[in-house]
Order: sequence, then structure tokens, then C-alpha cells
Amino acid sequence: MRRAAPYLLYGAVTLVCFWKFLFFGWTLYDVRTLEGHLGVPAPEKTGWFEWHRPPSDRGDTVLSLPMLHRLYGEGLQHGELRLWNPYLFCGYPIYNNLLLHPFYPPNLILHALLPPRIAYDLNLLIHFFFSGAAMYGLLRGTGRSGAAATIGGLLWMLIGYNTFWFSTGTFMGASVFAPLALWGLRLGLERRDFRPLALGGLAMGLVILGSHGQHALHILIFLSIWMLVTLIADREARVFTAKGGALFLASALGVGMAAILTQLDSVTNGFRVPGDDLELHYRDPWMLPTYVANLALGKICYAPDGLLRSEFTLYAGVAGAGLAVVGAVLGRRDRWTRYLSIFAIVALLVAFFKPLAQAALHIPFLNLSMPARWVYVFGFCLTMLAAGGVEALLREPVLGFRIAGVWGGLCLFFVLFYSTQGALVETLLGIALAAAALIALPRSPRAAFALGLAALAFDLIPNFVCFNAHADPRVLDQKWPAIEAIREREKEPWRATGSLRNPDATEAPMNPWTMAIGSNILALYGVEAVMGYESIAPLSTVIYCSRIGGARSILGSGRVLLLETPEDHLTRLANLRYLLVPFERWGSVGRKVGEWGPLQAFTLRQALPRAYLAGSVRIGDADEAAKLFRGPNMFESRAVVLETAKPPVSGAGGGTVSWTRRETDRIELAVHATAESMLVIGDTDYPGWEAEVDGVATPIYRANITFRAVVVPPGAHSVVMRFRPASARDGLILSGLSTLAILGFTFRRKAV
Repeated sequence: MRRAAPYLLYGAVTLVCFWKFLFFGWTLYDVRTLEGHLGVPAPEKTGWFEWHRPPSDRGDTVLSLPMLHRLYGEGLQHGELRLWNPYLFCGYPIYNNLLLHPFYPPNLILHALLPPRIAYDLNLLIHFFFSGAAMYGLLRGTGRSGAAATIGGLLWMLIGYNTFWFSTGTFMGASVFAPLALWGLRLGLERRDFRPLALGGLAMGLVILGSHGQHALHILIFLSIWMLVTLIADREARVFTAKGGALFLASALGVGMAAILTQLDSVTNGFRVPGDDLELHYRDPWMLPTYVANLALGKICYAPDGLLRSEFTLYAGVAGAGLAVVGAVLGRRDRWTRYLSIFAIVALLVAFFKPLAQAALHIPFLNLSMPARWVYVFGFCLTMLAAGGVEALLREPVLGFRIAGVWGGLCLFFVLFYSTQGALVETLLGIALAAAALIALPRSPRAAFALGLAALAFDLIPNFVCFNAHADPRVLDQKWPAIEAIREREKEPWRATGSLRNPDATEAPMNPWTMAIGSNILALYGVEAVMGYESIAPLSTVIYCSRIGGARSILGSGRVLLLETPEDHLTRLANLRYLLVPFERWGSVGRKVGEWGPLQAFTLRQALPRAYLAGSVRIGDADEAAKLFRGPNMFESRAVVLETAKPPVSGAGGGTVSWTRRETDRIELAVHATAESMLVIGDTDYPGWEAEVDGVATPIYRANITFRAVVVPPGAHSVVMRFRPASARDGLILSGLSTLAILGFTFRRKAV
């Protein structure tokens, strides 16, 4: 029973945080943006725990997920690994989104077996529980007592940065497998055994597969420096440490290769401006370090700006932060405690100190997101230091009591400057519980342990619950009258093949490109858009949008694309026939079709078809194409501008095109050409698309800045295009082979 006690505790905390999902089927998708646009009033802050509810949600970051999960899950349940999302930017690879983790085994299994929303929420629940269990295992494996490991596991589940970003699934893999990776690394180096090192590398590979690339990279750097410290400190085992470290890194990179290659693909063929958000994060650099106080007093002392609060959330509570301070001070003679303390301080400085943040932004790959993300590694170090603080209090209670007393006095001093009612009262009660634990420690360690757990839980659980509030999921499945009305207007040849949302249904997908202003919300309902929000947009689409709207059409380091001038000639190339404007007044744009609640629909002037045979072919780059299509007669002739050295066809073409099949990763068309012609498709050209004409492979040309085109001979032909990216194929093969090699090596060595 004693051995099961920590897991029972973590299970109880999981139940407290997920009871609405378990008993009512509610979801952790953050739907407040959607509810706000629909006019649903925000809940009043009447409950005691509601004082922490963030003033703003994570908007498109979370609303992207229901769309992607639906696409991804439906594909897996039909035996497909869908890697193309047709709903944004005229199409882009789903692995460009750094929240989905399409190659992460738990995602693959759960989404193949369960409906998308259930798979998402259950996945979060499982990772929440096992994050505590994994940290407990790491701390026990490194010699910490059961009490210290139990408190460390609870703190890791609920610490501030994890809490704020939990429902996005940003670092599901890291929450569970980062502790296991360090466990295997340290155990293997201490025992001079290659098996734990290989398994630790396997765990690190799962961190890479199941986490935002930036967090995975930070964890890998942290563990690599850990190996370097071991190499320098242990002279007698340097040869083994070098070999073991190489095995660990090779295992990690091999298992994570599917994510590594596809993310390199995204960076190579996508658009991101390194450091573009620097001023948003560090516009007040001398004020920012004062927010470090939210390490202990996160409920009443935090950055007032929502963006800063999301990136610089340190909160570990008075008890958790106090234990880390005690552990760092009293354990300073221990080599690993010193290393953790130094690394935590450096991570904190890189995150908060503008000159160091600017220096970090000059390092390739590390500059793909803000240095504030080092807060995650700081929390990892802080958790282990807090567990060491429990051990130090048990070993040196008098000295530990003095340090904790000074810490508590400082916290109370800061509390005097704040008067937020609910959060202030709750913080003071947390301090009182922590003080009671210290007082009880000399006489009754068990009572002190119980009070310490209560202080952590009381301080941290309300924060978690309020930042990850469950919501009624029905709002995600509603129908929009505007969308349904336009679907009725459009009778497409592929209606019988089913929709992208449900391949077994007869509802047609929205064929004409549409545009949601400022968000991805309508993509959830099957509306295709030439703009939106995404981690990394295709580079050619960014160029296309910039030719339409200039620099103002690209925001947020390139993550947000807007069309400032939707009636520009170039939008006709994307088959933009309807403009759906949610929740804002655009003004006079095209002809108004109707207005349904917060949603307006307009028709724009005649656009080029989604697929057509070009009447003339020209050669030119993006600038030349933009200039040509603003000239006379370019649309009447159905011209195409190709980015190639010489025209692949000669003379005028023409004929008819009809759709026979349209899926996410595959399209089929029946073409009857009067002469050799260029077939132009209004979908994004991206590496990985393959084309066949009558079963024979044919090259794809970049057409009209960002779209695809192939040569079609005279006569009747069948044209098929499939998305088969080499980065995903090769990455999956390498990840699978690496996993099998590690397991084979481990069990073979064990048998010997």
C-alpha cells in the first residue's frame, strides 16, 4: 500500500482536474474565442478558484487543434496517415503545426481507436497522471526518499508553465519522457551500463516525437550538458561516458527522426522570422525581471500583459519555490545539485534578460521561437531541486527551517503590496499551510509531509483547474447557416465522394476558397481559407499573400497571414469566390449573400476555376506573375505563369476538366485536352506532391506563384496527385528501425 500511495495521490489529483471530462464528457479545448464571437457571455468570477482564470484565451493556438484532430483521427480510423491539411493557406502539411505531433505513438494509437475529441482529452489525462509518476520514478531512481519523490512528482504535474500550456498539448511527450530520459541517462552513466542509456535515448526520442520542437531541443541541450559535466567530472570513466553519451544521442535522434526530418522540411519550405517577436516580449526589459516574483506568488504577482504571462509563467507556489531554495542552498556541496542550480539560473537569465535573449536569437534553430521557452527547462530543474529540499529539511531541519523562514518572510513582504481579494487570501492560506509543515517537522515528519502536500495542492491545483477549464463541447459541432446556404448554392461533381470532414457522408466539402478574417475558426467547420494562423506557413503562400497585401498581410513572425485587399486580381487565382467574414464588419466587399448572426457572406467577382487547362503559358517569377495578372486579358485567356527555365508546352491549350475524387492527400481529375496543355490546380505546391497522368509519373511545376500544374497530352486522360513527402516516409522508417534496434540491443544485452 505504501508503494502505491504516490500513484493514488496522483490519481486523486487527476480526478480533481478531469472530473468534468470523466463524468460529463466535457472537453479541454479552449473554446472561449468561439464562444466570445458567438456572443456567449463569459462566466462571472463568483467561485473562490476563479480568481486565476486568465483574462484572455489562447485563441487560434487551441482552435487549430479540433480541426487538425478531426482530419488526423478520421484518416487513422480509415487506415490512412493523413499529412495534408486543405483548410488553410490553400493547403499545407499538418506536420507544420507544432502542436499535433502526428508521429507520436500515443497520438497514433488513441486517435486510431477513439473519436478525435475523446482521444485528445484522454491523451491529456493520461499524460497528466504519468508526468507525476515519471518524475517520481526519476527522483526515486536518483536516490531521493519516497516523500521527496512524491512531492517532486506532484510539483511537476502542476508547475506554472506546464499548467498554462497544458491543454495545447505542447509538450505531452516531454512531460512524461523527459524525466525518464534523464533517469536512463544518469543510471547508465553511474552504473556504466549501456542498456539504461539506450532506453534513455528511446525516451528522449519520444520527447522529440511528442513535443513542440523548441522544448524538445531545450531538453536535449540540457541532457547533453549533463553528459558533458559527467565526462569532465569522472576522469576514470571518460571513455565509457563518451561511448554511452554517443549511444544516448544516437538513440534519441534515431527514434525522433520522423519529427526531426519533417520539422526540417517545415523550416526549409516554410516561413518564420526569427526574433520578430522580440519587442513584444522584451519591450520593457527592466520591468520584466521583477516578474520573477511570480515564482512563488503567481496568483497575485504576474505580468499584466497576457502574452508575457503565457511565456514567463514560473509559478511553483510558496511551498514549491521555497523547497527549491532550501534544496539549492543546503545541497550546494553535491555536484548535481550545483549543476541543477547553475542551469536553472542560466535558463532563467536567458528567458528574462534581454541581452542574453538577443544573443540566443543568433543561434540557428534555437531562434525559431522566443528564448522565454527556457522557462520550461527551469521548471524541470526547479522540480528536482525542490525534491532535494525535502531531503535537506529531513537531514538538517534547523538550518532548513531558518532558510525557509527567510523565504516565507520575503513572500509575506511582497504580499503586503497586493490587495487582490480571492488570490491574496488563498496565497496567505498556502503560506500558513507551509509554515505549519515546517513547525510540525521536528516532532512529526509524517504530519509535516501531509501539511506540505496540502500546501502544494492547495496552492497549485486551483491554478491548474482555472487555466485548463473544461467546456461544453457542443459548440464545436454546431452548424452555421451561412456555410450551409453556400453549400446548397454549390453543386460540385464530387458530392457523392463525401466530405473532408466525414468520408462516409454525402455532404460536400466547401469547394470555393473562403476566408476567415483573423482566425482559423471557420476551418473547423470545413471552410477552406487562403489565410489563417499556423506555426509555419508555406513560403510560397507567404509570397503570394505579400504580393496581394504587402507587408501588412504577414504578422506574428510570419505565423498569421491576412488579406488586406480580398478583391485583388491575384485572389482570383486561388478560386476565392466567397468571402465569409466572421465576427467583424469588413465593409463593402463584393455582393452580400446574407448575414447569419455574427457571420456575413459575400460573393466576389468571377474567379478562375479550381482546376483548369491553361489557354496560354508564360515564364516568370512571383513578381512577374503578380504584374502580369494585374494586366488586361490574363484571366480571359486562362493564362498560367510558371517558375521554370523554359515552357514545358508550346502553343495554346484548352479542353475540359472534371473532378472524380477529392481527398485530403489525393485528388483525381478527368481531363479532355484539345492539344497539349497545362493543367493548373488551385492547391499549394509543396515538396512531397506527386503526379501521374494515366498511371505514369509526371513532374509538377510551380504555377501562379504558389499553385501546382502538370502537362497533359491531347485527348482524354486521368490525372492523379498524391501527397507523399519523403521527409515523413524516411523519418518513419528510421524511427521504426531505431526503436527496434534499441529494444533488440536492450533485451539481447539483458539475456547475456
